[in-house]
Amino acid sequence: MQFKLPRPPRLNNRPNLSEAVYEIVKQRLLSQQLEPGTKLREEDLADQLGVSRTPVREAINKLEREGLVEIIPRYGTFVANISPKDVEEIYQLRETLEGLAMRLALPRFSRNKLLELTRIHKECEAPIEKGDFDLFIRVDTAFHHLLVKLSKNERLIRLMSNLDNQIRLGRLESFSVPGRAKKSLEEHETVIEAMLKGDADEAEELLRQHSRNAKDNILRFLKMKKGE
Repeated sequence: MQFKLPRPPRLNNRPNLSEAVYEIVKQRLLSQQLEPGTKLREEDLADQLGVSRTPVREAINKLEREGLVEIIPRYGTFVANISPKDVEEIYQLRETLEGLAMRLALPRFSRNKLLELTRIHKECEAPIEKGDFDLFIRVDTAFHHLLVKLSKNERLIRLMSNLDNQIRLGRLESFSVPGRAKKSLEEHETVIEAMLKGDADEAEELLRQHSRNAKDNILRFLKMKKGE
């Protein structure tokens, strides 16, 4: 399947064209406006964005390095499909790294930061009621990003950001599974309660279990899509 990108404001006056193209295409990938398996044509993107093919190619190469697109020689560039094996590998890493992030971050969580985390948690409620899972994922991601950011480990932060981008290719539709978004919110609450108690062991284990539950939900959804 080929996709023609909606014509946004032209970018030929931007200082960093490849970065601008990268951000536009990446956002459409993560919001699934560009569905997995969609073919991306450099010439179409260049024409629609008003740039040469060079910044488009640079943007696509960066997206490939992040696992968001797949370049198949002689066939073209496609939005990456996420497989059950991808999910297993991503969440093995995510569970371990996020558990470590919790260990590093908890001593740095001031009362104000805990209040900020609680506020973000509460902001997840409205999107669930409206069935706006794209917004829910954005708020949910902000919740996890705050935890990881306070680890103060820059390499861990970059790794987690890359893993989050890859898994978002499969997360959006998976939240349509009845009850999963609400259950995810309940799991956040137990993590916050453990943090408020200052119990690092419990907080880490609850966060790891939350990651395992998220993985299981995506795997169930992928099976449902295949009619298994």
